[in-house]
Amino acid sequence: MIPPQSCRKWVIAKPLGADGIIRAENFAMTEQPLPALAEGQALVRTRLINLHSRTRLKLAKMAVGETDLANYGLAEIVASRDPLLPEGSSVHWQLGWQDWQVISRDEKPIGYAPPTPAVRALNQTHAPMNYVLRPEIAQGWPSDAVMHVFGTSGTTALLGLRRCGPISAGENVLVAAASGSVGSLAAQIAKAKGARVVGLAGGTDRCAWVTDALSIDHCLDYRAPDLAERLRAAFPRGIDLFCDGVGGSLTQTVAPMLNRGGRLFSYGSSASFYGDESARAAGEGLRGAFGITPEIEALCDERAIRIECWIVFDHYYERLSLEDELAAMVRAGSLKAVTDVTRGFENLPSAIMAMYECPHSGKAQVDFEG
Repeated sequence: MIPPQSCRKWVIAKPLGADGIIRAENFAMTEQPLPALAEGQALVRTRLINLHSRTRLKLAKMAVGETDLANYGLAEIVASRDPLLPEGSSVHWQLGWQDWQVISRDEKPIGYAPPTPAVRALNQTHAPMNYVLRPEIAQGWPSDAVMHVFGTSGTTALLGLRRCGPISAGENVLVAAASGSVGSLAAQIAKAKGARVVGLAGGTDRCAWVTDALSIDHCLDYRAPDLAERLRAAFPRGIDLFCDGVGGSLTQTVAPMLNRGGRLFSYGSSASFYGDESARAAGEGLRGAFGITPEIEALCDERAIRIECWIVFDHYYERLSLEDELAAMVRAGSLKAVTDVTRGFENLPSAIMAMYECPHSGKAQVDFEG
């Protein structure tokens, strides 16, 4: 393949209005020249990206004229001047809204701390999400599954359950946002390990989808005004493990129902960005950002409830073993990707707007190849 001289790129055309809603007028497509490759660089063709832009747009992380370079994407190396980025390989990388991009292993992570020495040694890059995929992973499944099951969603779900394990047969597990990218995988993994799994989702239709598509035991509408009563009815013997990527008032509702010696796996706070709750100072550090208030800390301490609260990249030195276990589960049929794929590079703005306008299940992605 003859490398192109330019790339198509979506950029911010104007900032969001006072209502915070993303509209087509906020985007513009441009064509920009690609620089010649310098030593240590490679040219990649983007195949698919996971969308994380709703939060970044809401927080005004991109200025007018800029693209969002923080998306996790799957790309193919077409030309290279770095022997550790061999031509023909596939990479998991932070990529922009553009169909071609020049990358380097010296790039720093966008929006996250630098990798630990162990993660840097494994990836041989300076960003925890930037690495060359093993061929058996990159070529073994479709692009959307590679970027969902074997990307940050799958590794977060599995590593979190490992750290909160072992999960015993018959344990009672509650999974928040069970129709979401991490929750849909955590629910399946817990079920595969023998637990009784109840999910939370928004609305009757999405709850029905969760039980049908994920084959878990039950799902409750988290919007129900009597949610606490429904949870107590669903868990007459209490909750052994709560997988929580929501935070906020939901965590406050569930925490008192956790059994003595139970576990709280907290990996995010979507209530601050996707729900009606504004972010509020709950406590110190990551736990505070994820909605673990001092009151919840005290309750869990009194009941010997273990709180696992972290970002997966700090533990990415375990990435290869996570990929191996996830692959075994996919081959066994106990785990499947749940994705919402928009086809075509030209439809990227529509995919981002849809994250505001339309409920979706699983990981929102854009397949650049159509």
